[in-house]
Amino acid sequence: MVSDRTFALLACPYDQRPLIATGASLACGEGHHYEIIEGVPILLRDDIAHTHWAADLSLQAARGRAALDNWADAEPMDRVHRYVQEAIGGTGGNMYRSLIGRLPRYPIPDFPLDPGHGRTLIDIGSNWGRWTVAAARRGYHAVGVDPSLEALLAARQVARQLNVAADFIVADARHLPFRTASADAAFSYSVIQHLSKDDARQAAAEIGRTLVPGGRSLVQMPNMFGVRCLFHQAARGFREARDFEVRYWSPRELERTFEQAVGPARVSVDGFFSLNAQPAEADLLPWRYRTLVHLSAALARIANKVPPLINLADSLYVTAERRGPS
Repeated sequence: MVSDRTFALLACPYDQRPLIATGASLACGEGHHYEIIEGVPILLRDDIAHTHWAADLSLQAARGRAALDNWADAEPMDRVHRYVQEAIGGTGGNMYRSLIGRLPRYPIPDFPLDPGHGRTLIDIGSNWGRWTVAAARRGYHAVGVDPSLEALLAARQVARQLNVAADFIVADARHLPFRTASADAAFSYSVIQHLSKDDARQAAAEIGRTLVPGGRSLVQMPNMFGVRCLFHQAARGFREARDFEVRYWSPRELERTFEQAVGPARVSVDGFFSLNAQPAEADLLPWRYRTLVHLSAALARIANKVPPLINLADSLYVTAERRGPS
């Protein structure tokens, strides 16, 4: 089960009512029940269409209709988890494809927020825990949220292997299972970009709801004007995105969306040429990609001092601060 501190934050994703532990499940006063599997609560609504098929598999597992044998297998503590080896091409991006099945260690980035000093942070779309672990190492009480039970069972083991304290919860970004004004910070990287713009706005509103006054969110999103992003938009004929494809946003659109949902917002540069690769992981990549990653970081430092250059970046951060009571 999650820690007592995280449990105190939880709320029913239908109505934000407090949850009560009842054996191997959780329930709210209105009778909504949620199973806990291998210590991971499955706090998904079952009355809505989900944005990713992994949520449906998680609900099937909660109902006892999906086998967990392969998901919960223990990995040797000195070895990179099987799930991470297979998923790294998706969670890390195209630069990592040559490392599928060949990772020598976990690629954990440097966390881009100030030290946590014990404050609570929700990592939305955590998957196997790459950024959740980074946040915990930065001093946050980190809670990873993802619709995939399989990914979070791997994440729990990764955290144990790396001797990091973190909690993980199966949930939907559009219906976060946390009490209103309960989290100090929220983070999401390369996740909300896959939602429709309406769903992304709903996720942003949920971030705003869960943050305490003065709380801060940091969300990575793709820039529709970035050179790499323009290439990918052109490759699909600039048509509307479908299913889990990436949606591209303008910097002004991001600022406006998060200002309405959370509070005062600003956009800064994460990088160029890629939406995922980080300097702390560059040594894992082929040399040609290492060069791009370090060049990207150098250009990001320049662009963040020369605001017009933000429009040319591929990967953006939008930062927003929750408004306090008026």
